[in-house]
Amino acid sequence: MSKRHTLKKTAALLLGIALTVGGTGCNFLPTDNQKDLAQTVATVNIAENLKNDETYKDYADAIAELVNNGGLSTDVYKRDLIAYFLSVGTTYVQSYGYTYKDTFNMLMDTLVRRKIMMQYAVAYYLAKGDGVTAEGCEAYVKAETEKTQGREKELLEKYPEVLTYKYFLTKGGNAEEMDDYNLAVYSLLQSLNSSLDSLEESVIAEEEEAHDHGTTRTTPTGVGTEKEDFYPVDADGNLDYGVYTGRNALDACGEYEKVEGSTTITRRKAYNSFLASLQSYGLIRENENTAEVTQLDYFYTELASSLGVALINKYYEDLQDEVIQGISDAYVEQKYNEIYEAQKYSYEDVSAFETAIGSLSDDSFVLYGAKDFGFVYNILIPFSATQEQAYSAAKNKGLTQEELYEEREAILANIQAKDLRDSWISADDHVNYSYVKDGKYYFFEDNFTKADRYESLTQYAGGYAYNGTVDTSDEHNYKFTPNKMDIDGFIAEMNGYIAEVSGCEVIGNKATSYGKNYVNADESVNYGNFVYYSGKVQGLEGETNANYFNSESTQYKVVSAVNEIMFAYSTDTGCLNTYMGYAVSPYKTSFVSEFEYAAQEAVKGGVGSIVVCATDYGWHIIYCSFVYDAPEGENGGDVYGGYKAADKDVKGTFSNLFYESLKATSASNHASEVESSVLNKYNNDISVTLYTSRYQDLLDMDNA
Repeated sequence: MSKRHTLKKTAALLLGIALTVGGTGCNFLPTDNQKDLAQTVATVNIAENLKNDETYKDYADAIAELVNNGGLSTDVYKRDLIAYFLSVGTTYVQSYGYTYKDTFNMLMDTLVRRKIMMQYAVAYYLAKGDGVTAEGCEAYVKAETEKTQGREKELLEKYPEVLTYKYFLTKGGNAEEMDDYNLAVYSLLQSLNSSLDSLEESVIAEEEEAHDHGTTRTTPTGVGTEKEDFYPVDADGNLDYGVYTGRNALDACGEYEKVEGSTTITRRKAYNSFLASLQSYGLIRENENTAEVTQLDYFYTELASSLGVALINKYYEDLQDEVIQGISDAYVEQKYNEIYEAQKYSYEDVSAFETAIGSLSDDSFVLYGAKDFGFVYNILIPFSATQEQAYSAAKNKGLTQEELYEEREAILANIQAKDLRDSWISADDHVNYSYVKDGKYYFFEDNFTKADRYESLTQYAGGYAYNGTVDTSDEHNYKFTPNKMDIDGFIAEMNGYIAEVSGCEVIGNKATSYGKNYVNADESVNYGNFVYYSGKVQGLEGETNANYFNSESTQYKVVSAVNEIMFAYSTDTGCLNTYMGYAVSPYKTSFVSEFEYAAQEAVKGGVGSIVVCATDYGWHIIYCSFVYDAPEGENGGDVYGGYKAADKDVKGTFSNLFYESLKATSASNHASEVESSVLNKYNNDISVTLYTSRYQDLLDMDNA
């Protein structure tokens, strides 16, 4: 769901300048002359235009004062445009077929629009108050600059907007308001390290024999993902993260973690390559001291850009907060009812309903449900290569359909399930997801033990250790011996883990009809006779659809166990990381017939139903995760029982997800409307001057 800081970390990555220059390979730009690159290709100054803005006209002089004293930069330089092209524009040319002319015009427009919004955000915060004033800003910039010396002082004097943006991001330099500033700086430093990491990995690959890690198994969405509002701090609360170049000590870089195989030499080579790329495009001055990346002109250009974008984001977020505060429970309930009634009308067409449930997400809801539809998870335990060959041979024997099914049945009896997560265990950190506890290998420790830093894994219990042994005597090539289970052993293993995680027993039995009379005299097929086992998780009777994503609910815990077992054993990767599993219709589907029948039976049995069936692919262990219930005698109805204001703050409940989605949509729409209004007023000849002739050579690159 949308969070207040969602925009923060993406800002520097999307709008930062030339962070990936080291890997572009773009050496075809027509200019690298320092004097040429230093040209101003556009100026943006909204001060005069601001005098006609009824809301902020009283702050026009303050903006002018900040501009005149250098606290707000008005210039877009040619090097900015080229660097932005290297970071973003190459993708449009190489992947999307844009012309150079269209690309550079688009990038110039983006840089100009961004400049407008930075200046407008300053006006907004001057009007808002919070103890910030133009005079206070100038005094702050002067005082902070005078605290420094040497190269740092030189850079702050050259780029005073760095401190100007910091002043507004921190409400006047308030030490208790550092989040927005620190997040922007952290994102920039991470981006630089990421570029250097990529270059260093290439260096290492050239110098060392590459290890074969085999086929990497899909991991759950969110593994190792930092929270959007996280940044590391030291004991004094200061940002604890630095860029590692190999010329500085790794210990001085805080919580940065070096890449696997990194040495001082490989990191220096990566840094030198990075500098060479920047220099080839004029992004580093001749004879500039490059010992510290954070002391480069390039870095301060980046820092000013990142902080300016952070201020825009802060402005948008404050606009959004104003909208969110005005969203009442009555309004949310009204929107729910409107959507429900519209869907009730639309989904009389079953095909429209089937299409809709195929795109469910935390912000795309189906409130009206058609009867007998649902979702299932599919765990596929396949034939081995040898068994597949045996079955292929049986198909060529000229057997009747009944006889062929009987041959398949005999082969199925020998299928063995094995844990497939061995590729998650490695001595090489960059491909290792495991940790050892009590002599067993578990996975994704960060997501489960560092909740302040990492996102939690949705519907993934995290307590199922690797089912086998690991020989680590050869540190480069671990040997894995998975414990193998037949279908009965696997069902018992899965049911046991469900009980361990949820406290719910699974009651089930082998089907007495399995393996009997597959084909009738009229050659029709008894698909029910391919069902090997049917079971039901006990204790879910009181659960509702509204609690599906509520981590405190029993059904959530059951799904989390099933989902983890699926990641461990299933070869059907198409079901991994899906929202609820596969959508199942009560009508004819594209599934193979045996699976279709079993999945439909699972949905009929309700949430918690387990059906095991056989197909030409092997064993399918099917778990019903969600069912669209309908009132007795009706073909459809309210899936969630309406919006409940009392649950809007209970994380994971439907009402919480619906409320958060509505807030995010309303807030985002409002911010977009304000942005459009501002740009309509200020993106004109009064505020913006383009010097097209100074970058005409870039626009003409299509003709080169």
